[in-house]
Amino acid sequence: MLQKEEISIIVVDDLQFSCEVVKSGLKKSGFRDIRTTNSASQAMLLLNQQRADVILADFWMPDTNGLELTDLVRRWDDANNRYTGIILLTAEDTVQSIVVAFDHGVDDFVSKSANQFELAARVYGAGRIAHGQNKLRQLNQELTLRYQFDRQMSLVDADTGLGNRRHFDRVLESMINECQARGGGVAMGMVRVEVGSSEQPGQKPRLGSGTLRSISSSLRTVLRPRDEVARLDEQSFAIALTFPASGAYNCHLFQRSFNSINQHTRLHNGRGTDLRMLCSTWHSNSFDPAPGVEQIVGEAEARLTPVENFQCA
Repeated sequence: MLQKEEISIIVVDDLQFSCEVVKSGLKKSGFRDIRTTNSASQAMLLLNQQRADVILADFWMPDTNGLELTDLVRRWDDANNRYTGIILLTAEDTVQSIVVAFDHGVDDFVSKSANQFELAARVYGAGRIAHGQNKLRQLNQELTLRYQFDRQMSLVDADTGLGNRRHFDRVLESMINECQARGGGVAMGMVRVEVGSSEQPGQKPRLGSGTLRSISSSLRTVLRPRDEVARLDEQSFAIALTFPASGAYNCHLFQRSFNSINQHTRLHNGRGTDLRMLCSTWHSNSFDPAPGVEQIVGEAEARLTPVENFQCA
């Protein structure tokens, strides 16, 4: 349970006497972390020096009133991923002033005639809400960072279950190293499915889930146990394999893969957007010097041609 000693408070009033009266009443109620100031600008300075859970401010101040201070605090909260409880003190407790205060983002509105017990209860309530909000914000930030880290380190494409680009790069590099040490060659096939213009302005065209399933299933069907298939990006897929030094490179495995995809994938997505399939291959048994993964993928991209025009070479 949140203790009053854990709640940090800033009291803002242009009259120093009023600040001291409020501070004294809060201390008698069990609060300990209380700072006072006589202006909104000084309050923002204190907030930057040390975060506060609750700001208790006079509604009417000569330079910057309580509502203007509330706007400043809310902007500060947004910039710092923080929530600060705000309570305004005033002798004017009309319905209109209360509505205006809440519209500006004030959490509570207390009459200056309220006794110290009511004021302490309101401050505690605002502090408890602020603590809860900030714990949720911190947890959300930690989960977001964890998700980003896990996604960055993941080797699996979430949409297809295939390996992702990070995984493919590792596998292809391993194949190149193996061929350098034991002989043989490495081959790669690439498939790209281009999507027509998106129906929504500014929205990037995406492959539908049915198309992704068809492509990944077709690629898996024709592969041998040691072959590797992966999704390189939103629209591109790749196959990597090795072939023995004594054996000739056989392009027909890729040809079967391309034909399978072309046969089982619709030429439009669920919304009728046209799809265009491109494919290419790359192979080599010369590794002195060994090509880099980026070089191989780049050469395969440069050779992409419509699937209907593809010929084994």
